[in-house]
Amino acid sequence: MTAHPAAIVVTSSTPLWYATRATGLVALVLLTISMALGLLSSVRYQRPGLPRFVTVGLHRNSALLAFAFTVLHIITTLADSYVPVRIQDAFIPFISAYRPLWLGLGAVSFDLMIALIGTSLLRARMSYRTWQAVHWAAYLCWPVAVVHGLGTGSDTRVRWVLLLTLACVSVIAALTGWRLAAGWPSRPVARLAGALAVVAALIAGGAWLAAGPLKPGWASRAGTPPALLKPAAGRALGPAAAARLTSPITQGRPPAPAGSGDPARHPHAAASGPAIAPRQGRAR
Repeated sequence: MTAHPAAIVVTSSTPLWYATRATGLVALVLLTISMALGLLSSVRYQRPGLPRFVTVGLHRNSALLAFAFTVLHIITTLADSYVPVRIQDAFIPFISAYRPLWLGLGAVSFDLMIALIGTSLLRARMSYRTWQAVHWAAYLCWPVAVVHGLGTGSDTRVRWVLLLTLACVSVIAALTGWRLAAGWPSRPVARLAGALAVVAALIAGGAWLAAGPLKPGWASRAGTPPALLKPAAGRALGPAAAARLTSPITQGRPPAPAGSGDPARHPHAAASGPAIAPRQGRAR
């Protein structure tokens, strides 16, 4: 039996794609660790054998590592010229031709991260009130980074990536709830409002995730340029070759546009039709 020519495409990948995926996920995990340690420090949490200055130091160092991996994430994205992302897109939100909203949120998160690192390094030269205001505002970089990753990332529907992201969200949600319960004892209204805001954000985020990035056709709705959505013609493969496409090595590799010479090179381009055989890892 001959396979439909659009049913299976040969997949391949590049080191830059893997580097972009890896650095983005590592940056998110490190940023989550920094956020968690910051929440613990805010209630002066300490345990025997773990002095508070150790927690504060780990908080600062994990933030610096998250920033370093974010810079690498940007560099690999710019180096992979398949997607039209410019250097200014990394700093100025919502001006990119590629998924402007979701890529723009990445720029917002990066700018806030710069503010977070800057206030940490310059704390001795700033008043405590100014440092605290900027520092807490900069913590918005974490939820913005999560939404950026879910909206822009090509791996959102890959099970382990989704579980990793949900684990990060669960940790921060739990610690935020604990922070609200442990802090502001004389401000019950503020504590209740904060708790309701966290619950509302989780519900809204879950609804958006289910109706957006987890649905087929997300690439088009997210603002991917039409030229990147054209599926490669592909070639029919026999059963043995088709089986190889569903192996752990070949899963998660999306197609490139027609004429690129590499029908499945990049995570960001995906056909909206049935031209993709591997089950997971597609850009939507």
